[in-house]
Amino acid sequence: MIESTSTYHRPVVHSLSGEFDPIIINKALAGSAKKKADKFDAGLLAYHGLTGIWEKSFIPSDIQHDLTMISRRLIKAKQGITRATNAIGSRLIDYNILLPREIKVYSSSGKSILQAIIEGVTNPVEAVKRAKYYASNLDIEERKEKYQRLIEALTVLPHLSEYARNVIGALMNEAKFYERQCLIYHNWLSDLLSNISITYKDGRVLTGIDIIDLIRTIPGVGSRYGEVFIAEAGIDVVKRFGNPLALEQFAGFDPSKTYSADKILSKKSRKGNKFIHTTTIEIAQGMLQHGKQDNPLAKWGRSYKQRMEGTTTAHKHAASGIGKRIIRITYHIIRTGKPYDGSRYNYNAHQTKTIKQLKNVATRANNIATEIHKSKVDDTTKAIATEAINALSSIAGIEGGFTLNSNITDLPVTELGFKTRTTNILLKANITNFSMLWFRLIQGKLLDIDGFGKKSYNEVIQVLVDTGYILKKKI
Repeated sequence: MIESTSTYHRPVVHSLSGEFDPIIINKALAGSAKKKADKFDAGLLAYHGLTGIWEKSFIPSDIQHDLTMISRRLIKAKQGITRATNAIGSRLIDYNILLPREIKVYSSSGKSILQAIIEGVTNPVEAVKRAKYYASNLDIEERKEKYQRLIEALTVLPHLSEYARNVIGALMNEAKFYERQCLIYHNWLSDLLSNISITYKDGRVLTGIDIIDLIRTIPGVGSRYGEVFIAEAGIDVVKRFGNPLALEQFAGFDPSKTYSADKILSKKSRKGNKFIHTTTIEIAQGMLQHGKQDNPLAKWGRSYKQRMEGTTTAHKHAASGIGKRIIRITYHIIRTGKPYDGSRYNYNAHQTKTIKQLKNVATRANNIATEIHKSKVDDTTKAIATEAINALSSIAGIEGGFTLNSNITDLPVTELGFKTRTTNILLKANITNFSMLWFRLIQGKLLDIDGFGKKSYNEVIQVLVDTGYILKKKI
């Protein structure tokens, strides 16, 4: 048992790993914050070691350690490219060269123009002609306008000093250096991923490259996420973590709540592994902003953000929710060794098993009550059926944001006060009375009706609340 101290504990762990099962303890747990000394820490570690409160730690293999190290160096190299290109853009703006306003300075065209600046070209037209994409096909109106804007952005080029050109050249060399580093690290990473594997019970053996290909089947997820995930979490996540919840905690998607007198004071996610967390959040942010309409993860995130009124906090929560689902899906892909299957994931499922069973019973009661209303029976039987449907629907709606007012009577939708268009859509969907409308509402299927959008949904909720048919739950 040893306290974690940056990288200084690793030589000891490697030396003793063949004879002992090391237990590495976070220094925050090693001793009291008010009395932090080696003597007290050692005593506490020894005491808990005897009690068995801490389990043995996960020690990565040599190839796993190499994967982690190279993956992190690749991230650093990419950050170096970003720093250098940002510095180039800032220096250009300093000298009133507005090239970054028009194109990305480290794109193919941008690098061609920058190279012309470094070589001492003073004619803006000549510099822009180096960007062959924008200098060709000028008969296209948009291309011609862009070409003219680039020339205007370089109007001060003749006055640019030699030292300024040298600084831009030095920054370009720095970016090229990191670019070469990225290529080298990526080649090393590919070699290591092809040498690491996982064996399944059916005899299949999949390498890290194969697992990344499976992870890429998740909509909106690329190979870089798979590389970071395997480098940080390992390839056999089932053996290491045991369940998806533990993996979510490792990735920093485990919100911890602070309570006081049964009140939640704060909700903060544990830090977890910053590399997996950052990569996953970046993917989630991209899905929210640019994800395709048929992407179920993006669709769920946008729906959640809309329900939470589209605030900045709602955007962060939606991104975190998407990230959490990506981690969970990744766990099951590696567990089964099979590609993503969207039919196995219900992103909107949040009810407990009991609630689902109650809703099934209530749905059956609704169908029976509808048959009774359509049949030739007296008003007393219809009234009993309505009471039964109202009672069961109030139970089934226990998880929603509203409850049913037990003192209301079942009226036709034409008498509930909705707009003509909303009423006609409901009637066309065979929703003729309030009880049938309530069931569609609690089942979450009201928005599935053709022509019934968010605006109509909000209208229905507002009218039912204003008329007292449904009541908002008190939190």
